[in-house]
Amino acid sequence: MGVLAAERIKLTSTKSPVWCTVLLVVFALGVAALFSLVLNVSWNAYQDQLAQGKMTPADAPYAENMVAGLGITGLAQLVPGFGYLMVMILAALAVTSEYRFGTIKTTFLATPNRTSVLLAKAGAIGVAMALLSAVLTFLGFFIFKGITNHDAGSHLSLSSGDLRVFYAVPIFILLVVFLSVGVGALVRQSAGALSILIVWPVVIEPMVGAFGKVGHQIQVLLPFQNAGLFLGTVDAKSSYWHWGPWGGLIYFAIFSLIVFGAALFVVNKRDA
Repeated sequence: MGVLAAERIKLTSTKSPVWCTVLLVVFALGVAALFSLVLNVSWNAYQDQLAQGKMTPADAPYAENMVAGLGITGLAQLVPGFGYLMVMILAALAVTSEYRFGTIKTTFLATPNRTSVLLAKAGAIGVAMALLSAVLTFLGFFIFKGITNHDAGSHLSLSSGDLRVFYAVPIFILLVVFLSVGVGALVRQSAGALSILIVWPVVIEPMVGAFGKVGHQIQVLLPFQNAGLFLGTVDAKSSYWHWGPWGGLIYFAIFSLIVFGAALFVVNKRDA
């Protein structure tokens, strides 16, 4: 409990976690508002086509499902779309900043059990960010309902679409924190750790898919692609996948825990 209290004080008394959290909140709610506008445009286009005779009332279920699907897709993009990068930056800096300023030596002197230090650090950040992401996801839904016009908003409900996103996002964020803390402890340097964590999911993994059939076969074995499969942000119907959404979660979880386990091993073996 003492180690957890120390990590809580570090998080709340330094600027980088506060700024990363603020940016996460602003981005997530901003995306909610943006998708709300997209919903309005999509629904108005349907109404215009209906008035022009290009669509019939028989097409209404399709249009309603499209609107509901866009709403759930928007929820899936609130935090994973970009906000998770803020979470990774926050988690990595929580480790690398201590190495940068030399406070990690004091931390390990106060708590010789280095495993408990990293577990407390990842656990405190992970639980806090997971809870925040869950709140942001629900707030995003109510923003959808509030901004979309009455007709389109009436087809958005907590019983429509695939609601896996409401629990998938917090689980994903929790695992991302453990992965980021692991990378930060392995690399030790802020610039190196952040470069890996940002370039990896944003550039490298999407780029692999550009190499045709072979690229797609490799892409389904990459960690963040499997996380996207669980979240519903990638095409789950692709014939290249060997498992479903829960398989993607297990794959990403195993990968994250392997990286974190490697960090625990290295931190306990080398000098601070």
